Amino acid sequence: MFINNCVNTYFMLSLLLIVTLTLVYPIPTSIGITNYVASNYKPFFVIKSLLKSNSFLDCTYNIIGNIMLFIPLGLILPLKFKRINKFGKAVFVGFIFSVFIELTQLLMPYRQTDIDDIILNTLGTGLGYGIYKLWLKKSDICDF
Repeated sequence: MFINNCVNTYFMLSLLLIVTLTLVYPIPTSIGITNYVASNYKPFFVIKSLLKSNSFLDCTYNIIGNIMLFIPLGLILPLKFKRINKFGKAVFVGFIFSVFIELTQLLMPYRQTDIDDIILNTLGTGLGYGIYKLWLKKSDICDF
């Protein structure tokens, strides 16, 4: 029961963090900001631009941040949902959730829709699932 409560709490915190960072924060405070922000529909365009730029902080924030944001989701999905017991299923759920976020951002002012975010978020979900499988392999606690 304790482990089940921990899994549920971790799952809700993971979703809350993703929604907060992608749909709520940062809220623009300047009146002078326009509602239009360019979106990217060309795969790897922003990733390549960031890797070519000299800004390590921007590169880290965007690329590493998008991956790391979804690692907890990939880690917790198979613990929370017994039917998500394969890599492909977990990655698919992460992909669909990321698409949902990007489509929602498309409709929001001050937000940018980026196909690269979907790619990086899906990669993060896959990495999280991989961490889960490695942990499961090394752990004696296999049955929740």
